[in-house]
Amino acid sequence: MSKVMEAVGGNTEFILLSIYGIIIAIAVTIVLSIVAKRLKFAKYLPGIVLITIGIFVLFSVISDLFNPENVDALAVFLIGCSSGVISLLVALIFGIIQGGK
Repeated sequence: MSKVMEAVGGNTEFILLSIYGIIIAIAVTIVLSIVAKRLKFAKYLPGIVLITIGIFVLFSVISDLFNPENVDALAVFLIGCSSGVISLLVALIFGIIQGGK
């Protein structure tokens, strides 16, 4: 357990960036879901955009993936894709809730 705490303790900036990214993605998804009720597809756009950005960044460094200089690009990939998936799940939940009305 102490090894895990040491590994996490040194990378708090990436953890905070991912938490901020997830919160912003959820907020944008909720706002779009409320504002654009008639446009059913609009609430899925933030998630799709974030996943697209994450995959694009991954493909831009795929040839030199294990280079320590590419840690920031891998962090952008992980943050973008995780925020995108969570945003898509929130949009799906809002779609189910709004579909019942």
